[in-house]
Amino acid sequence: MVKNGVFFTILLLLAVSSFAQDIRNRYIYIEGTASRSDHADFFRSNFSMEANGAGYVVTSSKRDALHTLRYNVVPDNSDPDYDLYVVTISLIRNEDEAQLVTFDFVFADISELYTFSRTLFLNATSNIPLPIMTGEDELWKNKWLYLRASFDYPITFYLLQPNGLIGGIGRYNPDGGAPDPLDHIIRGMPGATVGVEYQRFNFLSLEVNFQMDMGDTRNNYFINMGLGVELKGIIKFRHIMLVPYGAFTYAFGSSDIFVYYPPFAAGGGAQLCVRAGKNGVIFIDAKYMFSFPGDAVMHNLERSLYPEPAEIHYKRSQLGIGLGYKFGLLDKKR
Repeated sequence: MVKNGVFFTILLLLAVSSFAQDIRNRYIYIEGTASRSDHADFFRSNFSMEANGAGYVVTSSKRDALHTLRYNVVPDNSDPDYDLYVVTISLIRNEDEAQLVTFDFVFADISELYTFSRTLFLNATSNIPLPIMTGEDELWKNKWLYLRASFDYPITFYLLQPNGLIGGIGRYNPDGGAPDPLDHIIRGMPGATVGVEYQRFNFLSLEVNFQMDMGDTRNNYFINMGLGVELKGIIKFRHIMLVPYGAFTYAFGSSDIFVYYPPFAAGGGAQLCVRAGKNGVIFIDAKYMFSFPGDAVMHNLERSLYPEPAEIHYKRSQLGIGLGYKFGLLDKKR
């Protein structure tokens, strides 16, 4: 169990770290100087517009960004017959003030720059690992169907109930000694989920899935299986999707250590989704499910030592975390 937990934690941290770094690379600060105010206003506003169009977030302070796009406009006196200006454009890495890119561009009038402002911006930011968004780059979050597979790590809580227990916590000791105390059972075991998600609307989808995870109550290994339905709300941003959902599960295939195993579970969760290629999605999933109706009732597996009660009652719930991949099929209009 510990090895599986460590493995999952490493995967989760790698995914989160990669995602966080990708997000930070999208933040850029723009600053500059010019001998004329109209030049300063032009470069500031147009570079901000180009940055937003290319998927960046322009920050209001330098400390909030990994990179700074810097410009400086001065008169070019190389030809006395023409009023020329030269703009020096640089990309600075804020961490150590390293100059990653620098180049000059000569112009006579602002009207010339409308044709070249995008080229100037892209040339300056070419060393930032950020793909330029196009129409095709939006397809990953606009599919009719998604095939889903995930590695899960559900933590199952069996909360001890007082039914038939001495003092609400102990089994009867036939030798006349103190009752045998019981406690809650908390187990984290690996699992997996496969499913199909139908995105009927851009803001709503329905997933049906098959779930499986290992069960372990006091070292009795078994497999839990279930059929699930998830109704998902979809909140789409440029580079991520947030997907809160409500969930319902029908369980089957539980161990014979149970006298009664509640067949249903309901709850909810959320997914954080990021793009993985043209048609793929990597997601982190977290959810909480509560089993019903009634308690999970286990046989007293040590009746030869502590004969009463014959059955032990628990309230069962699950806190699940997962890391998965979805593959989208059939493009739809946004």
